[in-house]
Amino acid sequence: MDTEETKEVKLETRALTESLRGFSSAGFEWSFALYNTRKSRDGLALEWKLCRMRDVAKWTEVLAAYLLEKTAAEKTVAPYSPFLSREVIPALAETDDFIREQLWETLTDIKNGLEYAPENFVNGDVSKPTGYAFYGCQKDAEGKVTKQTLFMRRANPFLSGDKIRLCAARVKEIVTSDTPLLKFAAATDFLLIDGVCYFFSAGIEKDFELKNRNLAVAAKRVGEIANAEIVSDLDKLEAAAFAAKNARKFIDFDKTVLAHVTRLSIVDREEFLLTYGITVDRGGRMDTSDPEQCELIIDLLCGRSCLDALGRLSVGSNIMPRE
Repeated sequence: MDTEETKEVKLETRALTESLRGFSSAGFEWSFALYNTRKSRDGLALEWKLCRMRDVAKWTEVLAAYLLEKTAAEKTVAPYSPFLSREVIPALAETDDFIREQLWETLTDIKNGLEYAPENFVNGDVSKPTGYAFYGCQKDAEGKVTKQTLFMRRANPFLSGDKIRLCAARVKEIVTSDTPLLKFAAATDFLLIDGVCYFFSAGIEKDFELKNRNLAVAAKRVGEIANAEIVSDLDKLEAAAFAAKNARKFIDFDKTVLAHVTRLSIVDREEFLLTYGITVDRGGRMDTSDPEQCELIIDLLCGRSCLDALGRLSVGSNIMPRE
C-alpha cells in the first residue's frame, strides 16, 4: 500500500478522538464510490464503482464531526478481537497482517473503479449497491499517495421511488418526483484515518472477511508453538486450533505466555500448568493427547482462562463475541 512512512500507531480512544478533532478534508482528493458484494471461490469479493458527486469533502466533515460527538464520546477503542463487546470499537493498524491485504485491495479497487453517471444507478443499469464509501488521498509533488482516508458504510444510499413518494423543489413549489434520491446517514461503519482502521459495526467486518482470517492467524500461531517444542502431539493441537470456535481465539494469542512456559524448568512448568488443569508428559511438554487438554492449552495461550497467566486482569470472563 502506498502510504506515508511507517510510524507508531496507538489503538486507543484518545488516538481516535485526536484524529477526528484534527481531521480536515482540505488537501485530499475525494471520490464517492459504491460497492456490491459477490461470492467467489476465494471468498467474498467487493466490486467498486465510482459515481460523480459534488461536495464529497463536506460530507466527510459531517461524518467526522458526528463520530467525534457521538460514537467516540460514548465508546472506547481497543485492539481488534472477535470477543469485544458492542460498547468497544475494535481497531487495527493498517499494516497489521490481519487486514493489510484486504485493505490494500479495497483502496486499490476504489482508485481503479470504473466511473458511472448517477443516471446509470437511477435507471437500474447498475445493480443496487451493498454500500458506499468516501475515499480521500493526499499526494506528494511526484504524484505518490502519501496519506489515505476512508469512510465506509454498509447501506444502499439510493431511495426507491417505488416505495417512497419523493418530492423535489421546482422554483417556488414542491412537486412529486419519480427520481430516486440519495440519503446519507450521519454514521460510519468503517473508518481509516491516520493509519488506523476502526470498525463501528460488526456487519462491516463481513466485507473485510475478518472471520476468514482467523484460520490464517491460527496457523501462524500454531507454527510458533511448534517452534517452541512445548507440546507432546502437535497434530492434535493443530486439529483443535482449526476448529471454528477456537480459531478466532488466536487473535488474542499472547506470545509472552508461550515464552514464559517455554523458559520454565520442568518442575516449575508442571506446577505452573497444574493451576490451569494442564498436565505435562515425562519430558515436560504439555500433554496434547487429550482433546480437553488441547482446549485448556489454547485458552491459556489466548487469554481465555479465568485466571490470568501473568498476573494481569483477566478478560476471559468479561467479554462476549461480537454479533
